[in-house]
Amino acid sequence: MVKFKTIKSNSNLMKCLVVFYSRTGNTKKVAEKIAEILNCDIEEIVDIKNRSGIIGFLRSGYEAARRKLTIIAKTKYNPSDYDVVIIGTPVWAGNISVPIRTYIIMNRNKFNKLAFFCTMKMRSSPMIFKEMRELCQKDPISALIIRTSEINSGTYIKKVEEFISKIKA
Repeated sequence: MVKFKTIKSNSNLMKCLVVFYSRTGNTKKVAEKIAEILNCDIEEIVDIKNRSGIIGFLRSGYEAARRKLTIIAKTKYNPSDYDVVIIGTPVWAGNISVPIRTYIIMNRNKFNKLAFFCTMKMRSSPMIFKEMRELCQKDPISALIIRTSEINSGTYIKKVEEFISKIKA
């Protein structure tokens, strides 16, 4: 496994922040791996609404499909203090998770450079990154899709390393 110590750009160190929401722990696992490799700050978005269990699962999909917003806990980090913000979301009903949609809308004028990643169970959802790009009003420098089977098998780490390489470039 390749280890990256810092991100450099024109001999200046780039400051990175990984921001994510995770209902089941899959997105959190990927976010933690990215933050570990980059040795950067990490921010977990906390939704005030209970999304656990089958009712939480159904409500989450319903609200994501209708592009609803939610109330999230106050965040610790200001995204404008970072050169790159890496935003991670699970895919709910083919859409961005409601907490990440809320975070993006609350902070969209604070992003410098962006990278996106998403986690999902099955098929690809090509509209996720398009919608994230539109909400952020910026193109990402890198994007990554990780399936649950890749997380369970550990094969996602190589994809994370390639994703980070694109961010560093």
